[in-house]
Formats: sequence, structure tokens, C-alpha cells
Amino acid sequence: MTTFMISRRTVVMGMAATAMLPGISLAQSATPKPGGILKISHSTRIATLNVLNCSGPAEYPVVDMIYSGLTRMGPDNKPMADLAERWEASADAKTFTYFLRKGITFHDGSPCTADDIVATFQAILNPDVPAAARAVLNMIDTIEAVDATTVRFNLKTPFADLPISTAHANARILSKAALSGPREKLDTTANGTGPFKLETYDSARMVRLVKNENYYIKGKPYLDGVEMHLFPDLAAESANFLNGAMDVMLTVQQADFERITAANGITAKRIPSGRFVNVTMRQDQKPFDDVRVRKALAMSVDRGLLVDIVLEGLGRPAYDNLVSPEFQYAIEAPEIAYDPEGAKKLLAEAGYPDGIKVTLVASNRPAIRAQVAVALKEMAKPAGFDIEVETMSHDTYLANVWMKGNFYMGYWGMQATEDATFKLLLTSDASYEDTAWKNAEFDKLIADARSTTDSEKRRELYAKAQELQLKDTPYIVPIFEDILTASGKGAEDWTIAPLSRYYYVENVWLNKA
Repeated sequence: MTTFMISRRTVVMGMAATAMLPGISLAQSATPKPGGILKISHSTRIATLNVLNCSGPAEYPVVDMIYSGLTRMGPDNKPMADLAERWEASADAKTFTYFLRKGITFHDGSPCTADDIVATFQAILNPDVPAAARAVLNMIDTIEAVDATTVRFNLKTPFADLPISTAHANARILSKAALSGPREKLDTTANGTGPFKLETYDSARMVRLVKNENYYIKGKPYLDGVEMHLFPDLAAESANFLNGAMDVMLTVQQADFERITAANGITAKRIPSGRFVNVTMRQDQKPFDDVRVRKALAMSVDRGLLVDIVLEGLGRPAYDNLVSPEFQYAIEAPEIAYDPEGAKKLLAEAGYPDGIKVTLVASNRPAIRAQVAVALKEMAKPAGFDIEVETMSHDTYLANVWMKGNFYMGYWGMQATEDATFKLLLTSDASYEDTAWKNAEFDKLIADARSTTDSEKRRELYAKAQELQLKDTPYIVPIFEDILTASGKGAEDWTIAPLSRYYYVENVWLNKA
């Protein structure tokens, strides 16, 4: 058998129980100084402030600063206290009681009580409300306000991970009044209980937040305010960060990481993560309704080369499992070798002896979507895939392609648990189910895993679910991307977690002369 070797140059040219968990105390670099405005650069528009259904990489830090949740995920990927100072679970893990901090107020001065918690979770569970957290919270049967500072969740089935699910980034607490008003107002206004309040919202330029003087942690935040500045031009973003106009670069591009790391006074961070780019293939439409076509495309990806040329080595190959090795119940996915000849044979068996011509759509933000798409175009040519890559603005992509198209590039941050990952994309009722891969056996495995408190049983069920996913290839997941971020001279204690949806900006301070 002849082995086909694709060169780096070819692709590069083509690319042209009872929990009492206090808030985690992150170690401070020195004695924090209050005051100052932190300026953060980002490259993706903040299209909405609606915490129920936002999904953009620059939207999460904003809602993390404005809103609080019942619980919050810590940098150690464990749930920590937020509005709830503690919680208790029944022995059968079907009833959870959360005890709220006393004296919490929304930014408009109104009290935050158990009624607001109930209203928020009822909205999330309402099928008429677009809510990204619904799929990870649909085990909830009823929610009740026991008193002004106590909330009880009664579950349909046991679910030991409820404190993780209530920490979902899209389950931050809204006021009952806001939820009773016009829903579209949530896109452009915000009234949370978090460390910062919204002052200015200009999605095409800058979002400005100011200090919440009544934040529940006394003395925090240290900053007077935070500005999120949009830089559609990535070169301009890097230049403004390096010359000191910006204090933090939310996401550093792989090609710039070495240069930024070497710059004087810069603290660059590289954090291994389960973040991935994925190829979405609609399985209720040709040609991807045939698993052989999906497998053929999976065999047409040189994953090691993608890590080299797209991630600049700042990541790892992935083999179509949405669950990265960081997860508790991850299995080791078998390596998928780059085998265009084998892929060509599979295409012929599927009825495409002369190959397939398809259009692959990619948003231009973040840049990795288009980079992987163009690399895939070159890699898959020898297998018989004639791929035309169509790159478009992110807004156009969201409006016309995402959740609608039959062949496009997705991009997702790491989730907190296996359940959250599968409920995001793969179960039949997933929040963003976009492949039409409806697998009753898979659904049952996930349902059974979430309803047992036996760790070994969960391990067995999640292993079977991952094996089903790998067998059917609903997505191609070629690489896991390290999170890259950087803070400049004088910006102290900037922290980002592997989940990349939690930022702890209340701990950041400026140490400038």
C-alpha cells in the first residue's frame, strides 16, 4: 500500500452530601491597591448581555463580572460558594437546599431573595425561553422558596452534581422583575449582583463596567472599573497590548504567543484545556448521513500536523471524543491515523468513487475556525474530498449558518462535567444539538449516568457513551487547544480557569505608578 505524506508547506500555503464551601481565595501576588480601570482587549463582538443564552468568548467575562450564580466553578474545576454560602443534599441526592448570603442586593439596590432564584431557574426550565443551561438542569422537578434566604430544589432523579450544574455560566441569577419585563431588554441592559455594574454597552466598540460598591465580599472588587475593548484586527490588538494601551489580552493567538511571552513585563499563561474546534456534519442530509463518509473525513485529518501548524504546538491531538483527558470519566480514544487512501476506499464503498465536493463554512472569529477549515481542505484532497472553504463574518455565521448549516466549523470551551459536555451538543435534547445525531441508546446512557451516585457505575456508563460517540463520529474533533492569555505590566492577579468561562476579576488590581 502506498503511503501518502502531506507536507507542512502544502497546508501552510493553502491556509494563506453537605457542602460548606467558602469562596476560593486565590493567592495574591502582593498587597492589593484599590482603584484604576482595567482595560481588556478581545477580538469577538459582545453580541448580547443576556446571560441565559450568551455563547461568545468575550461575552462570558462580561456576564461573569456583572452576574453571580448560586454557585460558581473555581480554578480547580470544583464548585464554590457564590450567592449560596452553603448547601445541603439529601441522602438520595434528590433534594438540595441552598442557603443564601444575607443582605445581597442587585445593582439597582433591590434585594436579591429566594424569589429571584426561583424565577431564574423557572425561566431556564421554560421551553419557551432560549436558555443554554436548560439541558444540564432538566432533572429539576420543582423549585421552592422556603424563606427569603433558602431555596429548595426537588429533582426527578438523583443527581449528585447539582452544585456543578447550578454553577453553569448561563445560570447566573437575574431579578424576578427583569424576567417579568420584555425579554429583549436583557440583550442590552443588565442588573446583576456581581462585582461590577454595567455603565456603557457598545457591542461594536467597548463595554464599560464600574465597581459595585455593595458587592457581597467586603473590600472587593479592587478596581474602579473594567473596559472590554473590541479589536477586529488581530495585529492591532497585539500592538495595543504590547505598547501598554491594554492591560490584558483576553485571548492570545498561537502565532503571537512566543513574541508576547518574551516581551518585557508581560505575564503570559498557557493552560491545558478541553477547548476544541469541531467539524459539524448534518446527519439528516447527504452526504454525511452515511457514517462511512464521516469516518472517511476523520481519516483525512492529520491531527499532529494541525497541532503544529495551527496551534503552533500549543495543544494536543484529539480523536473525535468531546471529552478531553482532564475529565474524571474520560476514556482514551483510539488514535485515528492520517490515512487518505483508506478514506478514499470508504468513500467508494459509500457510493462516491469519484469523491465528494462540499462547502465548509467557517466564521472569521476566532481565527482558528478558518485556519482549521483551510488546513482540512488541503489534507482531505488526496482522499477525494473537494472542499470549498467559505469564510464569513461571525455575525453572518451566527445568523445564517450556526445551528442551520450542514457542514461548518464549531468552536467550544471546556465544560465542567461529562454530563454538561454531552448535554451541550450530543443528546437529543442538547442545548446546541446541531448534527441531527439522535441516538436513543446514547441518551439513555447519559440519563442513567446522571441519576446514579455510584462513581464506578457512572464511569462504566460514560465509557459506553463515549464508545458510541466514537463509533458513530457525530463530530470530528481534531485538536484540543491550550488557553492562552496575557496580562501586562502592573495588572496583578489576572486568572483564567481551564473552563474559560469564569474569570475572578474581583481579585485583579493595578500596580502602576
